[in-house]
Amino acid sequence: MDQLTEFLAKSPHIRYATPESPDFEELRLGFLINESNIPAIVIRPRSAEEVAALIPVLTKNNLQFAVRVGGHDMFGRSQVTGKVTIDLREISHVNVDVESQTARLGGGVICMDMLEELQKHNVTTPFAVTPSVGQVGWASFGGYGLLSTTYGLGVDQIVAAKVVDAEGKIRDADETMLTGIRGGGGSLGVIVEMTVKIYPQDQVLAGVIFLNSEDLAAVVKQFNAAYSQAKQEGLPSSLHLYQAILNGPVGKTLSIFFMWSSSDLEEGQRWLSKVSSWSPVAVSTVQPTTHKDFAAFANSIIPTHTYGTIFTINFYDLTPEVLDVIGTHGPRQPNNPELLFGVHELRHDAPREPNLGTVFDNRCAHYLIEIIPLGSTPEILAEGIAWGKEFISALRKTDDKNIIPSTYISLTSPEEVDMNKIYGSRYEVLKGIKEQYDPQNVFNNTLARF
Repeated sequence: MDQLTEFLAKSPHIRYATPESPDFEELRLGFLINESNIPAIVIRPRSAEEVAALIPVLTKNNLQFAVRVGGHDMFGRSQVTGKVTIDLREISHVNVDVESQTARLGGGVICMDMLEELQKHNVTTPFAVTPSVGQVGWASFGGYGLLSTTYGLGVDQIVAAKVVDAEGKIRDADETMLTGIRGGGGSLGVIVEMTVKIYPQDQVLAGVIFLNSEDLAAVVKQFNAAYSQAKQEGLPSSLHLYQAILNGPVGKTLSIFFMWSSSDLEEGQRWLSKVSSWSPVAVSTVQPTTHKDFAAFANSIIPTHTYGTIFTINFYDLTPEVLDVIGTHGPRQPNNPELLFGVHELRHDAPREPNLGTVFDNRCAHYLIEIIPLGSTPEILAEGIAWGKEFISALRKTDDKNIIPSTYISLTSPEEVDMNKIYGSRYEVLKGIKEQYDPQNVFNNTLARF
């Protein structure tokens, strides 16, 4: 650590904080409150060149480090106790090129900030349901969101990247490295810039439909029966729905995050009426809006900092057996406004660019279930965790032929990460790319670990 201290003393332009610094706690704190996860130092480079100068100092002195942006990892993996945190949040540029239909994103840009800049140019790109996450990390590990049926997952948008490698060199990722980044995230180097596809976008139709859920179990079944029928008849690619059980303004409700991503708002209104007819509506906030404004609304109902964790499982289908479990445990959800149950979906008609190499393997149509106990205090969280454990246990006892062996690495606890299962047929490809670009496993404190 002495060599790092000396380096920083000679580089006064690089901001950093130690536990003795007055701003340390502000810089350390992530989405989840964790009093025990305390790095030895938080370093905030402002450019790719500063990252490149830093990496050799860390590697030559065997100093372990982790890279953080939004700090939303539900298991605190973006920081390591007693080690170095490289905080990229000051590398947050967004450079839009409308002509090439791409945008260059700084490795530390937050999703919400990106959307604000994109809107100035009337363009968009897929983004997270939780817009306070780091965009690059979200996209590079898969990137589920409300635009997947229209444009594909976040990982499908990545067309270029600038990376600081294990030797501290700034390099433009070649196609092989890009393949590893698309699904393997920062396991090959520090991603200091990413170029993503952008799409023309002005207004959309979006918001949340809170269903009348006095009998929550019945509503879950009723809505999903109608949704299943509608899918068989055919859904437009502009429509995406995210189901959640929220402790909302009208009590505990099955709530539908509605996204109509086409500029044909008249057709969107017809689909809004159709979706709203599937089960009685208590309150609806769906209206003409923009992706930035909708994301700001989503941000407003998500805590900035909280105690919490997550449980997850993937299903091929929401079978009657799965819906029975949801109907049983959904009503038992503690009355805590922060806590939620949600269902991401990757539809069979979701677009995918066949020419983009990727190690993201879970491409079949499926549902990603997330059970998210959150709480403003450890005591409130404990009640949520007890509920979550019973819920996930019951889901895991359903027909194993309907359960997808892999889980989403971003939502999987370190103890349950099985690289072979998560990456499936692409694991050996990722492993080979890792051996090519980071044979010494310098970047070992990432979600994908070898």
